[in-house]
Amino acid sequence: MMVFEKKKTSFLIALLFLLTAFVGMQTSGAALDATLIASAGGPYLGEECSSILLDASGSYNQKGDPLTYRWNIDGSWIENGNYPYMEWIWYDDYSGEITLEVSDGTNTTTDTTLVTISNVPPQILSIDGMTEVDEDAEFFLAVNFFDGLPDPRSPAASLDTFTVLFSWDDGTSTGLSLGAEEFLASASHVYDEAGIYQIMMTVVDSDGGEALAGWEVIVGEIASVEAGPDGVIDEGSLFLSSGFLGDTDSTTYTALVDYYDETGPVPLELNVGNTFDFSHTYVDDGVYILLVAVFNDGMEYGSDTATVTVNNVPPHIKSLSVSPSNPYQPGVLFKFTATFSDPGVLDMHTVLIAWGDGSSTSDTTEAGITEVSSSHSYAKAGDYVITVTLSDDDGGTSTASMTVVVKNPSASTDAIKEIILGLKIPKGLKNNLLSMLENVPHLLKHHKVHAAVHQLRAFIHFVEAQSGRHLPRDQAKVLIQTARSMIDVLRTT
Repeated sequence: MMVFEKKKTSFLIALLFLLTAFVGMQTSGAALDATLIASAGGPYLGEECSSILLDASGSYNQKGDPLTYRWNIDGSWIENGNYPYMEWIWYDDYSGEITLEVSDGTNTTTDTTLVTISNVPPQILSIDGMTEVDEDAEFFLAVNFFDGLPDPRSPAASLDTFTVLFSWDDGTSTGLSLGAEEFLASASHVYDEAGIYQIMMTVVDSDGGEALAGWEVIVGEIASVEAGPDGVIDEGSLFLSSGFLGDTDSTTYTALVDYYDETGPVPLELNVGNTFDFSHTYVDDGVYILLVAVFNDGMEYGSDTATVTVNNVPPHIKSLSVSPSNPYQPGVLFKFTATFSDPGVLDMHTVLIAWGDGSSTSDTTEAGITEVSSSHSYAKAGDYVITVTLSDDDGGTSTASMTVVVKNPSASTDAIKEIILGLKIPKGLKNNLLSMLENVPHLLKHHKVHAAVHQLRAFIHFVEAQSGRHLPRDQAKVLIQTARSMIDVLRTT
């Protein structure tokens, strides 16, 4: 019985040793697997037909054993030996995962990454066709294009298929379907009406990429257009000229003219024999390209241009005036007005008024304003020449001048009567003003100064009552200032 127990114990010990060894072996294998790391890099972005460098250089084995690599792309394994880098080209747009497998000869592990490849639209390389064709004759047109990487050293074509549409500009079109690597599309067409046609070719790949190109063809006999000779005029003047069509017989043409001065296109009347006349006013200087376009049943047949050079014209000063009329006394404010004209109605103007006493006033007017006014007074008696210099925004200038007389105040009523006579007021009011001053010289002759002052004050009160009613306020102000100056002189005598 003791022997049996010893054998049983020995058996259990042996079994425990074997289990321990087996578990140790499993643990050692798992640790080894953990030292092998696969790194697929990415995510990768690119365009179809262009090379993408797949980078597995982040993979490693802690033991330093050499590694082998292979990639699973679109369900197929591609062996890459001991090289961590691999160039790959997708020939169509793609979005999905690729898998890297790395092995150290004993263990194997994998990693995945995302790849996004964008579609590349086709490129039209050349167009071959006729530029002139007769009516009812067959017209051929071919377009050569490419889709992919058009590298002349090593072109790489995509796997796309294509739809090509020829739009003939007469309401009809022709569509073609082409397979992968079919890069030449040709079609023919017959036009039954003369005209200039703008053909549009559209190439669309199977992923929606698009390329467009145009082609012009002249069908039949096209009426030539002669817009007439170039011209030179001054701003504000009429441009008068004439032109014609090469076809002098047909009555089906219509025409438009654009003078290119922001007035817009307008119908151009065609005379008998398909001649036409221009009559247009250019209101600002510049160089204008006049365009004549001729149509037949709404289709353009031809066009021509003429160059019109419009010279600037300096402004003209029409009048200078003061209100009320001079002479004035020192310190009396008067209004000065200048009126002018300019055939360039879009011009702005700068007005410089030199008052003749060393001072000046400057003003800028907007287009369309042809009058400027300013007020001024002189400190001393004398004759002053007011000079106006008028300049437009294109450099044209003109000048004009007038003389203003300033006299020291006196007890004489001659100056104030002269002012009244120059006023543009009702005759009855003018006579009333003069009659109120008529007795002042007689009173002064008999040394009745107090009575003369009283008469002048009555004159002032009357003017104040009429100011703003029948007598303009600025003119009333000058009369009041002159009468008060007379009173001041009388008080000192």
